[in-house]
Amino acid sequence: MLVNLYKAKTPVSVFSLPLIIGLVCLALFFREPVTHVYFFKWQTDFFLGIQENTWLNFILAGALISLNAHQLNNVFNRNNFYSKDTFLPGFIYVTGLATFESIDFSPLLIAHLCMIGAMAALLQLKRQEPDKNLIFIGSFSISVSIIFSPLLIVLVLLPWLALMITKPFNWREWMVAILGLSLPIFYHYIFNYLSTGTIQPQRMDIILDSPDVTWTITQSILYITASATILLSIARFIGVMRSQLVNFKKISQLTLLILFLSVLSFVIGWIFYSQFYLAFLLPLGYVISAQILYNEKSMLSNILVMIWFIAAMINLYL
Repeated sequence: MLVNLYKAKTPVSVFSLPLIIGLVCLALFFREPVTHVYFFKWQTDFFLGIQENTWLNFILAGALISLNAHQLNNVFNRNNFYSKDTFLPGFIYVTGLATFESIDFSPLLIAHLCMIGAMAALLQLKRQEPDKNLIFIGSFSISVSIIFSPLLIVLVLLPWLALMITKPFNWREWMVAILGLSLPIFYHYIFNYLSTGTIQPQRMDIILDSPDVTWTITQSILYITASATILLSIARFIGVMRSQLVNFKKISQLTLLILFLSVLSFVIGWIFYSQFYLAFLLPLGYVISAQILYNEKSMLSNILVMIWFIAAMINLYL
């Protein structure tokens, strides 16, 4: 099955994942032009200029999605979610982007890269070790991701929640988190003042048309399969977490926490702005991958993920 191809880090998985990403991004050439509106005016102006050039959009989007998928795999493998290296999280991430047709070069993809950096730092926290550097890097990365995707503001609590899960209270580490979160936002306002003469970045009206609720058969299969995969994976992941050692439980709790907060940002963006903020795909890739890798009877999950991917590709091109 397609899922089995990415369970292990093999030459086939290493070289085929960029090809799948290229196939997903190739849909940019076969769709009607889409005018995206982002939270800040500078984002809309800059990224819209790139998206209007289809070839440039294709190259930059493909490169950034590949980088995100590669780093997502690296963080998963480095934190020993499983005993063997795998490319499955990156594949799940790409499938999720294809599901929501979020394949343009955009600030949302850059926010994903920053969130992966934050996850890489926070998942490395150790109970008995000083981790001020990791806290700073994680907090700084979260702040940068919020600049590119402001509705991720709910993740601003993540550094302190991560500290509460992993370590005894240390006021110095809590203060370092404040510093890491503050610096990017401070420089964002400074750069905006130097370029525009005003402190406050100009916002855009990003309330768009209401989401289309008239689904085609393909879309219905796509969303039903994706939903079934997600719910089944979360239930199985919690079961796996309870049966593993303390370190796995710690990183699993952090992963589920990030998933909850990023789903909250997705719901807020969908209800109030009719836009998809897809940071939840990052921890979701870990949840789905881990439960597939640990469960001997993963045939149902494999079938669901394969149908999900095929339906996403059909929907993307049709």
